[in-house]
Amino acid sequence: MKILLIILLTILITGLIYFIYLGFKSQNGSAPGLVDSRLTPCPNKPNCICTEFPNHKLHYANAINYNELNLDKISEAIQSIGGTITIHKDNYIAATFTSRLFKYVDDFELRIDTENKLIHIRSASRVGNSDMGINLKRIENFKEKFESL
Repeated sequence: MKILLIILLTILITGLIYFIYLGFKSQNGSAPGLVDSRLTPCPNKPNCICTEFPNHKLHYANAINYNELNLDKISEAIQSIGGTITIHKDNYIAATFTSRLFKYVDDFELRIDTENKLIHIRSASRVGNSDMGINLKRIENFKEKFESL
């Protein structure tokens, strides 16, 4: 019985250390930015959602249509759902979101397509394989907040 308890505690402590390590690892880095004037495609892991690539079914969500662009409204929506803006250029905004537990950092990027009047979004975890649906939920929260302002 003691050996089983020791094995269980060892597994739990090892798992905890691993999650803490991933939290520290995620704090290094930055948003991937634009590639050929578009948001970076999602990697082959289920921890990223992007509105730029409709053929990537597992990683796709709809972009936001707009009639009149208001960059202050975009910034306010990001900040109101817990984001910290790190880059703010004419047609590109990058922000980070940090989880309370383990301090995981996720990247949140927007590309404003003035020609088609769309706001494209990419939300991705920097580390790990799964995001437990948080990136899609973040995009939905942003859309709701943006449309309500």
